Amino acid sequence: MPKHFLSSELGLKIASLNPLGVIQSDISSMDKLTSCELNRLITQETRKEGDANDMGYLLPLIFKSFNPTNLPATDTLIDSTNKPLYDTIKKQWPLALPKKGEAIEKTFPFFLNSLTKALLRSVPSLGTFPPLWRGSSSTVPVEIAELTTTSYTPSIPAGKTLDTKAWLIFREQPWRRFVLSLSFSNNYNELRVHVHDHSGGIVTPEINIHENPDAFKRIMACIVFGRRDCIGFDLTITINPRMTSLLSGAFWARNIKGLPKRRNRAARLNKPSSLDAQITPTKSLTLDARTQFHSLPDHLLSSNEFTDEPEADSTPLVDSPILGNTDAEVDDAIGQITINENVYDLLKVIFCNQGLVGRGTVCYLARREGEEFIIKDHWVKGDESVVLNEVEMLKALKDIPGVPQYVEHCLVEVEPGKVDDTQMYRQKIYNSTQGIYRTHVRLVLKPWARPLHEFRTRKELIKALRDIVLIQKHAVEEHQVLHRDCSLNNSMIEDIEGGSQGALIDWEFTARIASDDMYSAGGTGTIPFMSVSALKAMGKLNYQYSEGMKSVKERKLATDHSTIQKMPKIRHTYHDDLESMFYVFGWICIMFNGPMGEECCLEDVDRDPDNMEMWLTERWHGTPEEVTQKAEVKHYFFQGDSMKACIGEQFAPYFQKLVPLAEEWYDLMREKRMKVEFDEVVSIFDKYINALPDEEDSDELSKKAKRLGDGKEGMDDPSKRTKVEVSL
Repeated sequence: MPKHFLSSELGLKIASLNPLGVIQSDISSMDKLTSCELNRLITQETRKEGDANDMGYLLPLIFKSFNPTNLPATDTLIDSTNKPLYDTIKKQWPLALPKKGEAIEKTFPFFLNSLTKALLRSVPSLGTFPPLWRGSSSTVPVEIAELTTTSYTPSIPAGKTLDTKAWLIFREQPWRRFVLSLSFSNNYNELRVHVHDHSGGIVTPEINIHENPDAFKRIMACIVFGRRDCIGFDLTITINPRMTSLLSGAFWARNIKGLPKRRNRAARLNKPSSLDAQITPTKSLTLDARTQFHSLPDHLLSSNEFTDEPEADSTPLVDSPILGNTDAEVDDAIGQITINENVYDLLKVIFCNQGLVGRGTVCYLARREGEEFIIKDHWVKGDESVVLNEVEMLKALKDIPGVPQYVEHCLVEVEPGKVDDTQMYRQKIYNSTQGIYRTHVRLVLKPWARPLHEFRTRKELIKALRDIVLIQKHAVEEHQVLHRDCSLNNSMIEDIEGGSQGALIDWEFTARIASDDMYSAGGTGTIPFMSVSALKAMGKLNYQYSEGMKSVKERKLATDHSTIQKMPKIRHTYHDDLESMFYVFGWICIMFNGPMGEECCLEDVDRDPDNMEMWLTERWHGTPEEVTQKAEVKHYFFQGDSMKACIGEQFAPYFQKLVPLAEEWYDLMREKRMKVEFDEVVSIFDKYINALPDEEDSDELSKKAKRLGDGKEGMDDPSKRTKVEVSL
């Protein structure tokens, strides 16, 4: 069963969320996901007429910090045997040409590394320890290059591969501003630079590497020797190299293992154990982060001997605290981040958005001057005039318990006075890309809270759910504010003096209540937890969008052959947010075995195969193309007693005591046709909170608490079992 959630936005501009596990890693699913995100969002740049050396609009902008004037002349570059790298008579790079009997994925990285070494030999000031290109998969890649004999279009396999790998790199290195990659097409002669960011993609004009050697040389020098911001890293954040290795090794191992090969006539690598052999029908190169410095702060650089041929990849594969539900804690800081004039130590990545197009949210547990904070680093749709909606809402709701406390914020700058936004990278704004540009925003919040599914007792779970409903009630009745994205990801538990309380986070898409209850369709919710009416409305919009796409031949390319995308409005009320909380409750009781976030493997549950309904969570989960179907499924769920019976049948054994609560809530929603009031739901919660015990005996809870560092010693000894209390 898939374990990534999709946020619904107009035109299938989606961002996937993953609090529970890794995504399905089959090629068809990932290609479909990235293609869906990039529909009409790839900008193909044009060059000045008659200027074959023009690199387009983007490259001079992102390579601005690198001065190419001290690069040696192309005809002076020599290899390790003192032979010229470039043949000025034949106008070609001999080492770049395919050689009979030799694999291009071996000869081409050798050529690129020879070029790097020649540049370094001519200009020692470029550096002492450049990165290496590899013809096999690296466990710590920062850049990807695809080699293909065919001509380039975004829909060819090489283009799809670059999209998917950019998706994967963003997942592994979520602190990046963009991902830069290369394609060498048309018998490896034409170079294009590809940039993926949270508003889509950009493809630069082709450069014939043999006919335009100076432009090719400059591009490769900028990538290898330029500042780390040249290839998409953010200079205001640094990541410890130890953590880079930890995250990368585990990531590539989990997402690569068992990937099926894509059928293609092109040759493949002999050993199908690497990412590149399995994920692409073309030849792939990677720029290895273990031998480069782009993502690391200067004082953390190491030194190794530079060689033309990289050693075999031997990075150990370890569990990653960013990608899985590991119980291991990181003892030291994983990096630092600058917000305004303040520098915070990053202790842990506690949440990471998946996907190319979307908010790209990363939440860190951070520390400054001995005090802990939450930092939300994300890309907000719109310009500076609208991106601070969450800041304004948090200030307005500051007196409601369970709403995060605002500390400070900043609009991230790429240089003094220049805010980082995705529109500045585009040569042209097309009709199909209107309204999708994003601004880089950071929020500092307090306090630290744990996810709702890490409750300690049934009573704490129900109490937290009640508190979240009360937060919605106060926001609506006292401040006339709708949250609009009540989901498992945004439902938390905050530990306070004497107990705990529910918390509701992510107020980015919050809106002031309108007289007609109509709001922008963007950020309407997270698909498994969206109400029936919200799903129906989004389904209608997606149908209209798909109808407009039928006549488009190259679906990924941005175009003016469409009307300007204006964000439509859909109806949304507090009833929709209350309905979402029912699905959050049901999701936890089915997808988890018990307290402290212990996941349930549904495939291992003993069920009668002849009398077995599909899991409710599987029915509720889906992609943006399926929102209409999911609306019908949820509507049907509330129509018959047979579906009500699924609650008792599918709740995990630990949650069986909560089945009566779920059934009473179900009956209320069915009777009121989803138009349930806050006090009615709170009344049900109070009834069962009062009936639930304050204490629970739990061996598993004790073991989990110890592993999570709660400071309880000897808990593995049954004689020292603790009783967990929940204070009301």
